[in-house]
Amino acid sequence: MRIVIVSTGAPPDPFGGIGTYIEGLLGGLTSQDAEVHLVGASRHHRLPRLFRHRGATVRRVLVTPPWARTTLPRSRIGMMAVVARLNFVGIRYARRLHARKKVDLVAVHDWMCAPAGLVCAVLLRIPVCYHVHSAEIFLRDRGRGWVAALGRALNRALSRRARLIMVPSPHTKAGVPHLAGRADVAVVSHGAGKAWQMECPNDIERAAARDKVRALYGITGERRMIMFAGRYGPHKGVTELIETVRRMLADGIPVSLVMAGTGWPDDTSIDRRLRERVDEAGMAGHVHVLGRYLDTGELRDHMVAADACVFPSTSESFGFAALEAMALRARVVVGPGFDPHVVGSAEGACVRTETLDPDELAAALLRMLSDDDPGLGERARQYVLGRHSWDAAAARTLQAYGRAVRRP
Repeated sequence: MRIVIVSTGAPPDPFGGIGTYIEGLLGGLTSQDAEVHLVGASRHHRLPRLFRHRGATVRRVLVTPPWARTTLPRSRIGMMAVVARLNFVGIRYARRLHARKKVDLVAVHDWMCAPAGLVCAVLLRIPVCYHVHSAEIFLRDRGRGWVAALGRALNRALSRRARLIMVPSPHTKAGVPHLAGRADVAVVSHGAGKAWQMECPNDIERAAARDKVRALYGITGERRMIMFAGRYGPHKGVTELIETVRRMLADGIPVSLVMAGTGWPDDTSIDRRLRERVDEAGMAGHVHVLGRYLDTGELRDHMVAADACVFPSTSESFGFAALEAMALRARVVVGPGFDPHVVGSAEGACVRTETLDPDELAAALLRMLSDDDPGLGERARQYVLGRHSWDAAAARTLQAYGRAVRRP
């Protein structure tokens, strides 16, 4: 099958969940004899405009975000300019291949690339698969503002025109109102994020990573390290997590929290507000708000070094970071927004809270920090390896694509 992918993220080492998905999926698709062309945004200036990666041809659209640390609305205007350029390049690339009869299907990822999907479906008459990665813009507390309104409109428009709609979990499908009851929606589970790039360490390597990371933050003695990684946002439970740690420290429990991530692209001011909250609570030496995403190697070392990893989201379309931590044998706590079928909480692969109440989060973290259930880490790793391989995800994706192409 000949596939053109249009995505907001392109490898190598992309930021964000969609880029992680694309990078993981490419190898699985090309290993099964799919001819893949990817048009995607990339932050790597030194790469050629057109190159090969994991068996796919990548048409890179350079992203130079000077607005990444600016205030709204300038950041929104900058992002929209890049999105417009990405869609234009995607349409032009797909049209050229279509003219040479070298494309069977265009796969469009998320609403920001929906204009390319609409042109391909309506004007070029190419079968389109619309990948809906998140229901975030349909949430009551996340769907405000003109950007979210635009996203909902584009989502609905392409959903009407696409030959196939693909979502990563039942949670995601249930969160998008206009997908209810539709027979052309395929639920195809992803692979485990960047876990395929993160070698699980032996005991000696684990001890070395632990010492190195703890030294970065001055975590000494019996103090336990808790790790969070993700976008700083209200639905990620970041403020509740800080309050949880404050209560644990007040109860005399020696813990330190490392929070990797940032509020960008939604709101970088949340980085400052979180630091102010930490300072006001007198936790500056115990809570570290990094304000940046970690590279793959750094993230792996931090997850390995942590005594517990926590992701207390109220909304999560899939949850790459949690699965990556579990694949490294980390003891993981997830919030109520995670689909139990994805993270295996019912099978005992992690602990899932029912709410974001700080007392419930604290109890779950204390359970992870205890010596009870020593087999949890290995059980988590085996669950992820058995359920979330990229080869299996690619095979299911290609099967769904094939059915869509054959459909009249």
